[in-house]
Amino acid sequence: MSRVDLTVVVTTHSEGLVTHKTMLSVFEGTKRIEEAGYNYEILVHIDNGDKATKQYFKRYKDDKNNKKIRVFENGFGDSGLSRNFAVQKARGEYIAFLDGGDLTSDNWYERALAKLKKSNEEIVVHPEAVMSFYSFDQGIYLMYQKAAAPSDSTTLSLIDANLWYSAVMARRKTFLKVPYTKKTPGYSFDDYVFNIEIINAGIKHEIADSTVLFYRRSSALFSSEDREHAIIPYMELFNYQKIKKIELNSKMDDAEPVRSINRIKQNKMYRAIRENRVLNSFITPMASLFVKKQAEEDKGDSSFDFVVREWKKINRIETQLYPYKRNLECIQMCPNDVQTRIGEAYCEVSKMISKKPDYVFIVPWLVRGGGDKVVLNYIEALHELHKDWHFAVIATEANAESPWADRLPGCADFIEFGKYVPKLNMAELDKLMSLIITQLDCKRLHIVNSMYGYNWAIRHKDLIGDNYDLNVTLFNEEPIPESNGEGVFAYDDPYLRDIIEVTRMVSTDNQRMVNRMFAQNGFDNKAQFKVHYQPMLDMECKMPKKEFVEDGKLHILWAGRVAPVKMPEIVAEIGRRLDPEKYSIDVYGEISGGVDNHIFDNIRTIKYHGSYDSFDALPLEKYDLLLYTSWNDGMPNTILEATAAGLPVIASDDGGVGEFIQDDKTGLLVKDMVNPNAYIEIIKGVKDIQKLRKYVENAQKLLKTRHSWDAFLKNVRKDLVDGKNK
Repeated sequence: MSRVDLTVVVTTHSEGLVTHKTMLSVFEGTKRIEEAGYNYEILVHIDNGDKATKQYFKRYKDDKNNKKIRVFENGFGDSGLSRNFAVQKARGEYIAFLDGGDLTSDNWYERALAKLKKSNEEIVVHPEAVMSFYSFDQGIYLMYQKAAAPSDSTTLSLIDANLWYSAVMARRKTFLKVPYTKKTPGYSFDDYVFNIEIINAGIKHEIADSTVLFYRRSSALFSSEDREHAIIPYMELFNYQKIKKIELNSKMDDAEPVRSINRIKQNKMYRAIRENRVLNSFITPMASLFVKKQAEEDKGDSSFDFVVREWKKINRIETQLYPYKRNLECIQMCPNDVQTRIGEAYCEVSKMISKKPDYVFIVPWLVRGGGDKVVLNYIEALHELHKDWHFAVIATEANAESPWADRLPGCADFIEFGKYVPKLNMAELDKLMSLIITQLDCKRLHIVNSMYGYNWAIRHKDLIGDNYDLNVTLFNEEPIPESNGEGVFAYDDPYLRDIIEVTRMVSTDNQRMVNRMFAQNGFDNKAQFKVHYQPMLDMECKMPKKEFVEDGKLHILWAGRVAPVKMPEIVAEIGRRLDPEKYSIDVYGEISGGVDNHIFDNIRTIKYHGSYDSFDALPLEKYDLLLYTSWNDGMPNTILEATAAGLPVIASDDGGVGEFIQDDKTGLLVKDMVNPNAYIEIIKGVKDIQKLRKYVENAQKLLKTRHSWDAFLKNVRKDLVDGKNK
């Protein structure tokens, strides 16, 4: 068997007769290899080929005189495995890959091979220019590929985008050393992963000067855009421990935008001229000059001439390609300025990560609230069950303050993803979030009220379903501010509904919410939904001791967010209608959500005290009962805290409130909860101190059993730990 210098591998599956163009292109290139004195072979690998593709390549298999072409068929259904198979079968010292349907300039194989033979280092070589085409109407795109060596800047650039197309040439031993990876469901682009792994192996990417890849797009979408925003699996090159050591030269706020604003304006102006019949008559003769000038600006000192030359020559094979007026009008230059916006953001994020997590929470923020306390409770419980576990909490709300972040234990990292929302576009944000999650290399994800988290999960259902255990926690519906109390928004509709098939467990803090979700969304897997009643930590139950008649007044406490959902206008009206000589209402809480700052002014019965740090910091001994108003709630923590403090509760019958405040047993419920008179009637009926004490006693029994730490820990162990985890 004679020595083979180069194996040209054509990988194909369902391109049909289009591959004839590819083969003609290969024949032109290998003719020059042969003229240069090198021996070659062509290896065609059909992976899951369709009938038309198999029929086309049958001509080469049946040709007994054909000594240069070998055809193999397999059913891998994976381009990475297809290429690895071809490497094993290749006889050449060097291998060049070309996808079925693509074409190259006839100097590609000769110049790439010369580059490899001349180099004393291990390298891989790519064409210098890539012309991406689909049809006349969809336009032609041109970009230039650049050489790159392993470095911090190359690493950051590769985080942002795949820098090289799949056409590549290298020594066979290089492909054996760095094989292509099998595509994992939910992840994509084996050539992107290969390009990253080459840099991770310390190997340079080089360019064969004045060569062109003619890349045939398979759809109307610009494929390189898909490549730029592909999700890649965990990559050792992007390990956060390595990335955090990179020193950034500039801050993200000062970074250049993705595309030059001047270039965008330039392109828009040109298109506007081309669409105007009168102006078009003046610009048409200048079209070629415009494109050439634009290409030279993008490329720098290099000439556009070789692209035009090879563009003309390839027309012998593919008539869609020629630099005549219509194609010059349609061509768009892809900026080849190396971007590191996502890389820089990820570099900053990596500094927020101290250790690989065992469990990841995705939340909007960590503020003082019931939902945020749930996150803290889950982390505390999971850590008690697994002392060696570490946690990551990803906050997604844009520029949000998270005052409770400092309440996270030392075993948890707080990742401020939301700070990048104003700085990156949607595609960049999606890639950054995907990168964070894959590089954390943790298979347990838990979304708690994060709208961005839900949207990310919806976009990447395949990724989650095959690679992650996803848990979701949600609570009550939320009011729509402009609806004046008539409209609500719920995370289960549509967010949970759209990811329910890839969600392992859904938890909430009250059974009423589960019932509503089943009735409204048609969920039917009851085992998937869990009620985790939240615990009272360090619970010390007290009992009221004072008599109501001590000063002749009933002292009422109201505490919470003074927001529309808490119906402060109802509280104000109650205050106006109660006799200030017999009743007093002390209101604690920060006014928010557009509520009038003077809502409680000039109401003699009400004294407004402003915000407070914690419920147990309030002067609870001064009060006879808690008044709780809300028209949209889950299981309010305030009611549980008041019960532990020994205060009887009068509460609106909303959300999960009725599961704890059982009317005339553990407290008093207001059914007509938007009617001030309904509250006033119950308040005026409070006369029997012994009966109120019995309410508190019953409520505290329920608190000690259903809302104990042990009960919560049992649910967490059963539903979050003992369940299947990938």
